[in-house]
Amino acid sequence: MKKVCYVGLIGRPNVGKSTLLNNILNFDLSIVTNLAQTTRDNIKGIYNDHDSQLIFIDTPGIHKAEFLLSEKLNEKSYKTLKDVDVVLFVTAANEKLGTGDKYVINKIKETTDAKLVAVITKIDLIDKKELLDEKAAQLKELGFLSVLGVGLGYKQTYYDLVDEIKSFAYPSELIYEEDQYSDVSLRFMAKEIIREAAINNLYHEVPHSVAITIDEFIENENDDSVPYKIYATIFVKSESQKGILIGKGGSKIKTISMSARQRMISVFQHPIILLVKVKVDENWVDDEQKIKNAGY
Repeated sequence: MKKVCYVGLIGRPNVGKSTLLNNILNFDLSIVTNLAQTTRDNIKGIYNDHDSQLIFIDTPGIHKAEFLLSEKLNEKSYKTLKDVDVVLFVTAANEKLGTGDKYVINKIKETTDAKLVAVITKIDLIDKKELLDEKAAQLKELGFLSVLGVGLGYKQTYYDLVDEIKSFAYPSELIYEEDQYSDVSLRFMAKEIIREAAINNLYHEVPHSVAITIDEFIENENDDSVPYKIYATIFVKSESQKGILIGKGGSKIKTISMSARQRMISVFQHPIILLVKVKVDENWVDDEQKIKNAGY
């Protein structure tokens, strides 16, 4: 019998939660962009090795709620904490602990009895070790059982973090199959891949006013040579944003679609036909039913 542990990742936007999860899994499950607040769903990533199954739940970054969508994302993050064994509070090495971080930490303590571990990401961006030591000491004072650092180019740090989490695991029947790396569907992954491609190609022109729906996902399980056919819609808040998204002569939406299609082929290991259209819906970020329709 292996050991199992549920782990929630939480923190402010753009501190590297999704990159952390992807590095632990050695698979690009959560979308990663240079913009904050790109994770909108509680995404389960499943780590398996010879003695343990660790179930990670990546959450949207906690941020000031400007729309109903923002409130729903914050609620989703905190709700996750009630059902995990360990909470990883993620904070970036190149940012000081501020009032926003302390608010999140206090909220964590109010919400869950889980074990609290702090993870300092992006340690590769800091030259002075004493700055990391200072931040680690601050986190210890705030009640974390342990504080670990991770960074690109420091592969061992991710192994050390996994070992630390394993110390909280307990004997259990496996929750998921040993070769399973997530519980999300191909349809969900297609939606996230399109959104990642849109954000990465639009930069700051159309920030977080983009929602994706998969209108139709046609699979042919009996013939690997027949492509999946995916019909998707990208919703934006204004006609001006629609123009930016489509681009001159349709150049931008073509680039986004090609980028998303190539990523899907790589992830799904299957031929893909992807057809994407753009629609305007001015109020979707403040309409509860439309937020639900978009999967949030």
